[in-house]
Amino acid sequence: HMPAAIPPSSTLGRRLREARQARGMTQAELGAALGLEDENSAAPRISRYERGDRMPDEKTMDALANALGLPVAYFYAASDTLAEVILLVSRLPATKQREALKLLREIANSEQR
Repeated sequence: HMPAAIPPSSTLGRRLREARQARGMTQAELGAALGLEDENSAAPRISRYERGDRMPDEKTMDALANALGLPVAYFYAASDTLAEVILLVSRLPATKQREALKLLREIANSEQR
């Protein structure tokens, strides 16, 4: 089947903004996590990402996700439901992740019958 489409930049931007606000970080503080010390470049850069004017490259997205303590895949999930599944599973210990995967497989298999 086709790989999931990357969500529009506006979706990625919204998730980025929500994650930043949930952590109580300013745009400048998040920008600083990218090594942008100058507030005059840090905040506007983050603002462009959040508005969907620009898409961060892979290295930048890794740094943003790391600074926000979230998996990169969360930001790229095609739907909000999938994004939440990624978030929930990522917070589980490895053994619980395997349990969750097993349950998801069972649900998926029962849907195909």
